[in-house]
Amino acid sequence: MTTATQQIPESLIYEEFGGRVYYRRGYRQVLSGLKSEDEIMGSSVFQSLIIQALVFYLKTILPKKLYWVPTNEAGLHLNHRQNLANDIVIVEKSTLKDPFSDKYSDVPPKFIVEVDIKIDPKEYAEEAATGTEMDYILEKSGQLLDFGVEGIVWILTKGRRIILIKSHRIVEVYQWHETVPLFDDYSFCLQQILEDEDILPTTT
Repeated sequence: MTTATQQIPESLIYEEFGGRVYYRRGYRQVLSGLKSEDEIMGSSVFQSLIIQALVFYLKTILPKKLYWVPTNEAGLHLNHRQNLANDIVIVEKSTLKDPFSDKYSDVPPKFIVEVDIKIDPKEYAEEAATGTEMDYILEKSGQLLDFGVEGIVWILTKGRRIILIKSHRIVEVYQWHETVPLFDDYSFCLQQILEDEDILPTTT
C-alpha cells in the first residue's frame, strides 16, 4: 500500500539523518496545491542578506590561504542516508582533497552557520508536531559534532537570537548585539555586521 509519505516528491526533501527524512518548510502547501515547488525553494530576502553579509565578513577575517567559505545549501554526506544541507560552511583547504568534486563533501567542516530552519518539523501524517524546531537544532547539531565539526551557529531571525553549540552538553544563547566566539580568536557580532552593510539601521 502506498502511503502519503511515499508520494512526496524527492525534490521536497531537504535533509535526511537519524533515520528520518526532513522535508522543506512549506511542502504541505505544495502537496495541497496552494504553492508551487519554486515558491518554497531558497531563502527570504532577509535571510539571503544575512548570509551574504556574514560570508563577506568571514572571508575578510579568515586567512585566505587556509579557509574556504562555501554557501548555497552546501551539501554534506555523513554516511549512508545521512545527507545534510548547510547555509555557510567554513572549510579548511588542507582537508578538502577534491575541490572539483560534483558530489556532496564527506569531509567535516571546521564550523557551520545556519540561518533559520528550512525544514518542516512536523511529521507529514500527523497534524500535531512530533518534533519541535529545537529538537531539530539539537539533533542536527549532534550529528555534525559526532561527524567532527567543531561547532555550529544557528542564527534565528524570529526573536533575533543566536544559538552556539560546541558540545553535546552545552548550548549557548546570544543576542544579536553580542559577540559570538567561533574558533581560535575568531568571532563575530551580527548586529554590527548587518549595520555596516546597511541591512539594519545603526543603533545609537
